[in-house]
Amino acid sequence: MKFKAVIATTLAIVVTGPVFAKIGTVLETANGGEMVLSLFSQSAEVSYQLDSGILFNDFKLNASSGYTIPGIWTEMPYTWDTTLDTSTDLAFASFMALAGSAADLSFSFMGGDNTGVTAAARSMVTTVRSGADVDSVRDGNIVDGNYQLYNYINAVNAKHPSGMETNGSSFFTKAEGVGHYFGVTDKSVLAGKFLIGNDGLVGTSLDVYLFDRTTVSSGSHARPTSLGTFSVSKLNDAQYSVLFSTPSPLDDPFDDPYYPFEYIPSVPEPTGVVLALLGLFALSARNFTKIVRSDYETTPALGTACHLKTKQSRLFSQ
Repeated sequence: MKFKAVIATTLAIVVTGPVFAKIGTVLETANGGEMVLSLFSQSAEVSYQLDSGILFNDFKLNASSGYTIPGIWTEMPYTWDTTLDTSTDLAFASFMALAGSAADLSFSFMGGDNTGVTAAARSMVTTVRSGADVDSVRDGNIVDGNYQLYNYINAVNAKHPSGMETNGSSFFTKAEGVGHYFGVTDKSVLAGKFLIGNDGLVGTSLDVYLFDRTTVSSGSHARPTSLGTFSVSKLNDAQYSVLFSTPSPLDDPFDDPYYPFEYIPSVPEPTGVVLALLGLFALSARNFTKIVRSDYETTPALGTACHLKTKQSRLFSQ
């Protein structure tokens, strides 16, 4: 089912925790780490990281909730977007100088919370490869994947011992090791701990999922929840747009069993209209019968006339 009207309003980011000078890791605070954008090219052997400045739990809250529009949609779309520009971001300029023409220019967006009192309280948000089987992710993948994400972000932060600027960016070559997306370990599958993959080509859109642990057993299935889509698109040689968005009223998520929101139809379904009309017809017929019966019983002349007419009709028919 599609809507012909677009609701343009979006939700603003709600920030409840501190902003880190470096990228917050999955063990940083009770609010989890920070969401991090990575761009990379395996063929060009370079990577780029952007600190989004959004705490994991803030992002999860904003992406999972919104305002109700009675009769239209229970959620207003939430978006996070930015523009990468070589003229204002030295790290991005260095990255694009080597990877700008690469056919395998790719991206991922990840964050996690590994600070839960029990393993069952830990979770992760990440882009997933197109066609990925999200049901195959196990509880153990969440904890192990978060530790791999922790190692990756720590390596990125270690390149800036004096501290990165708030919500800054960084550039790595493969020779620099773990801070590169394919250095030492393959971050696209988190060193084999997240085999469905988190990467996609620039110019495409990836689904974003929240994975929650359901038990303390590593072999149990994690609980996947679809949050929205993430894309990185080329605007020109110097600029790329980055966008995350939860589903809008134009999207059709009703076949997605992991979609967390509820649709409220503003126009009754055809079957509902038919049933309503039948109900009105039955009610009208009932009221009409009451009126005729009442007139017959309270008007002697009318009652006699009706009786005579009925008797004459029977004689005529014989």
